[in-house]
Amino acid sequence: MGNNECMVSVLCTAYNHEAYIRDALESFLAQKTDFPFEIIVNDDASPDGTAAIIKEYAARYPQITAFCQSKNLYSQNINIEDTVMLPASHGKYIAFCEGDDYWSDPEKLQRQVDFMEAHPEYSACTHDTVIHCCDGSEPDKLYSRVHCPESGDRDIQFTDIIKGMAHAYHTSSLLFRREYAFGLPDYFYCGAKYGFADYPRALFLSLNGRIRFIDRPMSVYRMLSNPTSWSSNLDAQYKKLHHFVYGQTQMLRLLAAHTPEALQQTVSQAITEREFELMYIEGRDREQRRAPYRELLRRQPFSYRLKNFIKSYLPFLQRIHRRRKGFGEN
Repeated sequence: MGNNECMVSVLCTAYNHEAYIRDALESFLAQKTDFPFEIIVNDDASPDGTAAIIKEYAARYPQITAFCQSKNLYSQNINIEDTVMLPASHGKYIAFCEGDDYWSDPEKLQRQVDFMEAHPEYSACTHDTVIHCCDGSEPDKLYSRVHCPESGDRDIQFTDIIKGMAHAYHTSSLLFRREYAFGLPDYFYCGAKYGFADYPRALFLSLNGRIRFIDRPMSVYRMLSNPTSWSSNLDAQYKKLHHFVYGQTQMLRLLAAHTPEALQQTVSQAITEREFELMYIEGRDREQRRAPYRELLRRQPFSYRLKNFIKSYLPFLQRIHRRRKGFGEN
């Protein structure tokens, strides 16, 4: 395939996805398009059989390029997309899908590329995604219905994205123009360092064009696919949650220098909200009662405000409660 013939580069990162990677690769290969596309897969030194499956597919299908690392790059804070996958890509557009997710509609790429070719003012095109809990704890649901009451094809706004990715789109749905994969700002790499490149990328794409959302589920996001996945046991892992919220706060502070004046207040409010959340996580409850955070506290449910009052002014009751629940003193 010549470099100028490739319309889309599909980037797939995999780690411990032995049970799922075939579904992902088959869903890429099943795409019905009137243009050529390539598939670039990176296994980040999985201890299971993921790499062997990827090599098997790469040997059978010439449009698949496989990278199988001998040492885990993510643990070394190496951005796999920048250092491994994007330099090997040739597509006019870039699409993402992690190895434990998959595409459920064989017309996905064609629909997105058709839209982007007809609308050069758009930086990206996304679509709806089915959320599937692998442990069966919840029924399948649509990503767009978790936080968004709207329906129909529409543009995703910067003000939606900054609230968090649950208000925007899932990474498995993203297709964007190649030029926005390079020369990324400092806030993108800050987010990537803390393990969430999708969030600053969405903000960057929104600041550099319009993002279209197609109201059609064309991918599946597997939650709780394995113990190392982001969605696994997040609420029960203090360090993981603290790392995530702290990282978002740092990223948003860097973002502020890149946003136009009309969006400065939106970014400032998002920073305040993350700082408020950090105060709760770190047990700095009395600080939540000071300006500008007290306005956020007033919006919380009564149970939250009552707990804040007890922890702020009657800490001995909180300690008694924690001992009865089997927690420590903190």
